[in-house]
Amino acid sequence: MSLPNSQDKSKHKLRQISGLEDPTLGVALTGRGRGAVAVVGLRGPRASSCLLQNFRPATDSELRSGQVRYGQWVGGANQSLAAESVVVSPTSEQSFEVHCHGGPAAIARILNDLEACGVRICESSSEYFEQSPLIAEATEVLKRCSTARTAAIALEQLRGAMLHWAKVAMRRLNDDSVSATEIQKEAGGFICKTLIGRVLSEPYRVVLCGPPNVGKSSLLNRIVGYDRSITFDHAGTTRDVLRATTVIDGWPVELIDTAGIRDQVGAIEQQGIEQAMHAAENADLVLMVEEQDPAKQVDDEPISYLRSLQFSDRNLCRVLNKIDQSTKTRSDAFDSYDFCVSAVTGQGIDALLSGLVAPLNQIQHDAGSPVPITRRQSRVLKQIEGSENHADVLKLLNQIITGTMV
Repeated sequence: MSLPNSQDKSKHKLRQISGLEDPTLGVALTGRGRGAVAVVGLRGPRASSCLLQNFRPATDSELRSGQVRYGQWVGGANQSLAAESVVVSPTSEQSFEVHCHGGPAAIARILNDLEACGVRICESSSEYFEQSPLIAEATEVLKRCSTARTAAIALEQLRGAMLHWAKVAMRRLNDDSVSATEIQKEAGGFICKTLIGRVLSEPYRVVLCGPPNVGKSSLLNRIVGYDRSITFDHAGTTRDVLRATTVIDGWPVELIDTAGIRDQVGAIEQQGIEQAMHAAENADLVLMVEEQDPAKQVDDEPISYLRSLQFSDRNLCRVLNKIDQSTKTRSDAFDSYDFCVSAVTGQGIDALLSGLVAPLNQIQHDAGSPVPITRRQSRVLKQIEGSENHADVLKLLNQIITGTMV
C-alpha cells in the first residue's frame, strides 16, 4: 500500500522543522545508468523515520547496523506507482544505504520520496558527506567501478575504512598509546594494496607480445570469447595495438594484442613493433607468447629485451601456444614455460586465466580494511612510512584526512 501524497505545504513545514536540527541528507552515491544496481545514501537525525515512511521491510525485526534487509519501497507522491523491491543496509544508527534498480527513474523516485519527507537532496557526494576528501575520492572511484568485486572494495572506502584508520591513528599517537613506528608499519601494509586501488577505476593491463604467427591474436580472442583481433597465417597481420576489456575473477582486465616482434621489417611494421614495446613497458603483466616449432623460435634483439623484463620489476609470463599441434603430450621443453595452452582447443586456458589475475588475488586484503585508491593517498602513505619523527607522522595523517599540504 502506498502512502498518501505529500503536499507542498507539509513538505515546507517538514523542512522548517528539520532546520531546527542538523539536516537529514540524501544523495545518489553511484553513477546513474552505469549498472544494474544503484545506491542511494541517507543520513542524519531523521534518517530512520524518513526511511520507514517509505520502506516496508520483509520482516519486523529492528534495523541494525551491518544488516542487509530486503523489502519494498512503497512511498511516493504518485500513488499509481507500484512498490519496488529494494535492499537497505544500515551503516550506523543515523546512516543508511538503499540499493535499488540502477535506472534513472528508480533513483529519482527514491530521492523524490525522501525529499517529500523533508530530506535535503545533495547534488554531490562531497556536499552529502561534509567531511574528508577521502570520502569524496571514494565516491568518484565507486562511480567508475565496473564489477561487483571492485565496487565492494570502493564501497568499504566510502564507508570510511581509510578515514577511520587515520583518525584512530592520530588519536593513538596523541595519547602515546602507540609509537610512530607502528603507524608507519601499518601505512606500509596499505601501500602494498596500491595495485588493487588502481584497478578499481582502471583495468589491469595485460599485454600479449612475441614473435609473429605464434597465435597472440587467437589467444586474445579465446580469452575474451569473441573475435576481437584479426587472425591470419602470415607474419605482420597485426600492425597496430588492439585492445579488449573483459572480467576475470571479478577483476576488470584490458588485454592488449601487439604486432609480432622481429628484426628486419618495413617502416610500417616497425611502427607497430615500437608500439608493442611501449605497451609492454607500461603493462601490469606481459605475456610472452611463443610456440614449440624450433624454426619459429627467434632470439633477436627485441625478443631478448622483452625476456629480460622478467628480471626487473615488471611481471612477465612465458606462454607456450599451439600445444595441440605438438606430437608429445609433455616434454622437458614445456617446463620452461609458465603456461602451456592451445588457443584453438582451449586446453590450458583456465589455468592461464587464473595466472593473469594472480598478482591481484595474492595481495592480502581483509574486508573493511583501508586501500589507497588515489595517487594522493598512496603518496601520503609512502611519506608516512618514510617519516623520521612523531610530529611528521601526525601532520601527514592530518593531510590524508583533510587534503591540506604540510
